[in-house]
Amino acid sequence: MTADLVHLAACEAGFLQSAVPVWVNDAQTMRLVWANAPAVAFWRAPSTAALLSRDIFSSAPPDVVARTYNAIERVRRGEVWCEEWTFYPGGEPTTVSLELRGIWLANDSLGLLNQALPLETLPVALRRASAMFRHTGMIAVMVDADGKLLATNPAAQTTFGDTPTWTAWFVEKGRARRVLKDALSGKQVHVQLKAKVGGDRRWHSIHARSLRDPVSGGLVVLVEQIDETARIEAEQSAKARQLRIKMLSSTLELVDKQRQRILELSAPILDVGRDTLAIPIIGKLSEEQGSTLSGKLLDTVVRRGARWIVFDLTGVAEFDPEGATRLLQLIRSLKLLGAETVIAGIRPDIATGALDTGIDFHGIRTFQSLAAFLESQ
Repeated sequence: MTADLVHLAACEAGFLQSAVPVWVNDAQTMRLVWANAPAVAFWRAPSTAALLSRDIFSSAPPDVVARTYNAIERVRRGEVWCEEWTFYPGGEPTTVSLELRGIWLANDSLGLLNQALPLETLPVALRRASAMFRHTGMIAVMVDADGKLLATNPAAQTTFGDTPTWTAWFVEKGRARRVLKDALSGKQVHVQLKAKVGGDRRWHSIHARSLRDPVSGGLVVLVEQIDETARIEAEQSAKARQLRIKMLSSTLELVDKQRQRILELSAPILDVGRDTLAIPIIGKLSEEQGSTLSGKLLDTVVRRGARWIVFDLTGVAEFDPEGATRLLQLIRSLKLLGAETVIAGIRPDIATGALDTGIDFHGIRTFQSLAAFLESQ
């Protein structure tokens, strides 16, 4: 903060004679510590003492508090801060051009000197538009070609604090500079940039376009931006879920194809001679395997006009009653189609197990091996 500020005592007499409302706040506590007569009238107070006893700051809305602290920081750097404000003394809206600068108090602490120039001559629509701009939640800034912030609304000050350049707000500063360049070339720019808000990273939807600066007349960029982190992250999450679902579906489809292939390989249908089909059964004739084999075999028999069907049990690891029942049912179905069925490759342990469990292959021709059956033909 600069050390060349004046003391309130040195200019108090002049302020008392001023027709402009002037009041002073303690910069640390924001309490009113001094006011002239026009300020007492401005705030609709019955006396100076009554005004100084008021707390006109603690109940202010968050955006007003943010604007005030931003102004205080500028004053601490020795700047003179001037902006349009609307106060509500006695509940009546009063728009002023507020000039705020630093001043030393009697105890050598920093005070905020407020001088309010009334702007009641502004059109009603303009005053309302100005209030809307100040209180909107959308971040709005005016930026020059180098990214310097020429004007910011309270939402921008609350979100990003006091920063000299707009591009400093973003993770990818090169993309932010590109936005300004495109806008100044006449384009309407709509992009999403990741902004640095405190220690967080937030997605901001940016709308930028060029206009004439009402002060300098040069081209500047009006930027409007909204925090859309929740929506963008929800969309990204949905896309990720869709991708995972698609990958899972593809995996399940592949697994199902592989499973079907394994089922087919566990009981393949082989053409081993004229009008003869051989089915080597490998492992165990499960319910799913039996269903797959039955549908495919019955269709093949009809299409090829096969007369002999040989079930080769050489590769059967376990012949349980359920598996035997499925095989017998399939044999009966084949007989209805006019095909003769034989069983080959029954090992001694399988034969013993079949007898122990009551499995009856009576009436079905059996051979020691598939080769033995083929030699008999």
